Formats: sequence, structure tokens, C-alpha cells
Amino acid sequence: TILKKNNPNYPALQNSPEGMEGIAKRFVAFNGAVDRCQLEWLRTTLEKARQNGEKVVLLSHQPILPGSSTPVCLIWNYQDVLDVLREYNDVVICHFAGHAHKGGYKRDEESGIHFRVIEAVLETPHPDQTYGLVEVFKDKLVLTGYGKCGSGVFDFEHMTKSSSSPSESTRKSSSTPSSSSL
Repeated sequence: TILKKNNPNYPALQNSPEGMEGIAKRFVAFNGAVDRCQLEWLRTTLEKARQNGEKVVLLSHQPILPGSSTPVCLIWNYQDVLDVLREYNDVVICHFAGHAHKGGYKRDEESGIHFRVIEAVLETPHPDQTYGLVEVFKDKLVLTGYGKCGSGVFDFEHMTKSSSSPSESTRKSSSTPSSSSL
């Protein structure tokens, strides 16, 4: 299995990343992968969206882009998924995930796609609440966060087919989403 091959703590402590470094920490039992059928479905769906002139917001439980959350929460085959998403950076606006309870954000330097991990409601003590509201505009998505959920603005600058990478100004601000419009 994947864990047997990649996690030295398997099987007794298969949820422990102890002794593992960097993104190799993702090989724990509480994570998973996207199989070939799901990857093909994703590619086909994104191609249809492209043909129809549609834009896509991708949702998943687990983070996909290294650096958007802690390595221990990253999907096992993140590179396979990223390869598909980068192929469709003119279609994919952003990716929202959970799983990493503290949240996070990173903009993919290669594609310009935003990757936002939403903070977990279970990290919020009663009676407070944590949630976000996403508004869609012609040129951006605006996430208004409540409780421990951070707010952010996710522009569509990378959405031109002729450009396969974000502009220089986008790269310089790749670690946090803009909040100037809130």
C-alpha cells in the first residue's frame, strides 16, 4: 500500500508523521488520494467548462497545493491533481478545501490559481461561530469570513488562455489574498 511504502510508522502509528520530513508528512492514514477515474472525470468536466465558456470553483476536503496548509494535511497525489488544474488555469478560479483546521492560503505561482483552506468550525469555542460567505463578481470572488475564518479577495487575473502563469505583481503577493476590497 501507499502507507506501507511511504510511512515508516505503518501500521502501528499510521496516522503519525513522526520521522518524516516536508511534504512526505502527507503519507498518513487520515489523508487520501484522487484515483485515475476521478482525475479523468475532473479533466473531462474542466474541458466541458472550457468549451462552454464557464469558470470553475473547485471544492475538496483535502488541500491540494503544498504551502496552502501544513504538509501533514496534503493530498497524497497532489502533483497529479495540480497537473490537471494547471492545464485548465483559464477555467479554474480557485480551490477551497478544509481538513487543515487552522486554514491557509497560497496562490500557485505556475498557474495563478488560488488555493484557500477554510478554518474549521470545530476550532471555534461555543457560542462563537466560524463560517464564510463567498460573493461572485465579474472579476473576483470575495470571501467574507466570520469568527476564525479569514476574509480574502481572489482575482481572476490568471484566467486568460494566452497566459499560463500569473503576472509578476501576482507572484509578489502569492502568500496572502488581498483584502483591500473588503
